Amino acid sequence: MKKIKISSRLKKLPPYLFAEIDREKHYLEKRGVSLIDLSIGDPDITVSKRAIDILYKSAKIKENQKYALDKGKLNLRRAIRRWINKRFRVQLDEEKEVLPLIGSKEGLVHFPLGFVNKDEYIIIPSPSYPGYRGAAILAEAKIYEVELREENQFLPDLDKIPLTIRNKAKMIYVNYPNNPTTALAPKQFLEKLVKFCVKYGIIIAYDNAYSEIYFDQRPLSILEIKGAKEIALEFHSFSKTFCMTGFRIGWACGNKKLVEGLLKVKTNIDSGIFGAIQECARFCLEKEGNFVRDLRKIIRERRDLFVEGLRENNWRKVYADATFYVWAKLPKRFKSSIEFTKYLLKERRIVATPGVGFGKCGEGFIRFSLTVDKQKLIKALALLKNRLILTI
Repeated sequence: MKKIKISSRLKKLPPYLFAEIDREKHYLEKRGVSLIDLSIGDPDITVSKRAIDILYKSAKIKENQKYALDKGKLNLRRAIRRWINKRFRVQLDEEKEVLPLIGSKEGLVHFPLGFVNKDEYIIIPSPSYPGYRGAAILAEAKIYEVELREENQFLPDLDKIPLTIRNKAKMIYVNYPNNPTTALAPKQFLEKLVKFCVKYGIIIAYDNAYSEIYFDQRPLSILEIKGAKEIALEFHSFSKTFCMTGFRIGWACGNKKLVEGLLKVKTNIDSGIFGAIQECARFCLEKEGNFVRDLRKIIRERRDLFVEGLRENNWRKVYADATFYVWAKLPKRFKSSIEFTKYLLKERRIVATPGVGFGKCGEGFIRFSLTVDKQKLIKALALLKNRLILTI
């Protein structure tokens, strides 16, 4: 029997960052080591009881136990249309410009399969969510990395993208509020992005998963920008907005041709979203505005506590403008984010995420997640208060 070999596509995929961290974490936990996990963005806050009641009731309905429509339930698409209009003042057609997803990650990763041919370029920010790179590799695209630098407020410098790349690029991934840097995108940048992409025919995959996790400045939708509907598809997530990470539901909205292409990909891959989950998601959009406001308040309190604690201990370069992450510059003693992450795990029993795991331009930083309660954050700050660490 011949040896089974994986495809060249899989060989090119790097080890999934969070899976590697999870493996090391479980290794220590099995040995009875107690850890404070500030790595993965999986909120500790439970979904509202009212939403769970809707899920339970809907699961008993026979219609919801059958295959779901590929386009998603009409009442969910209408709820998305109304929510987008109320939140961003953007008009959508629920028949042609809205598509429910099995989580925004699913849509973001499948999206290039509908529009990018082998060896065409996809522009990916560095640092960025690892799923974008995986999407490009699975689509057999070439990757061009655009840097997100501190000195440029973690915005990509579009002017530095070579003309040869602009003319060959088919898609660009953009994510604001940004994971991992927490940066927000001002309207002026989004206007420049849209003009740039319309000019060169580059599709915008706009990841807006953290649109509702903000503190002072309300994030924008790319679809608010004039001309964006010509070229953009925006992705949203119930995981972040309503703490529904395990439910696996999100949506894409925007240009109808882009929606149509992504739908065609999905009809060949999945059979829709469990109907009861769609009903739960619809209820959340229509009735759980207070839940989202309360969530923001909780994350803000945690953010203020943790950031203040870091700065009191000489962490001077700390960013936490939105999302539920803190993006912090490494102490000078450490030259590698992986080295520092291993140190925290083994010596301080804190699980964090190395910046380099988000791309080469993430090196020099570490990401902490605010998805644990304040008592655990206080304990983590106490563990981080150490002269050997804080030789800044």
